[in-house]
Amino acid sequence: MKVKELSIEPGQKISMQKHEHRSEYWIVSEGQCVVYGKSSNGNFMPLIALKKHDSLKINLGEWHQLANPHDKPCRVVEIQYGSKCEESDIQRHE
Repeated sequence: MKVKELSIEPGQKISMQKHEHRSEYWIVSEGQCVVYGKSSNGNFMPLIALKKHDSLKINLGEWHQLANPHDKPCRVVEIQYGSKCEESDIQRHE
């Protein structure tokens, strides 16, 4: 298990990614953000908006991206758990 804090500045986002060996649990500690993922028809799109104290589980193998379209920073506590909690377990979508 690994715990880290993600800081997404206004207008920024992390890469669209998935993990083969870990799941993640996110808790918004400050600000607001939008989570993008793959819809049932295979397109990438916004799936959910999160605000302070909201949480979300990212399942193993699930595409996800965190974006901040707002004017204040967003901070997210990320709890990684699974058989491999390393940066090498990131598959990015081009």
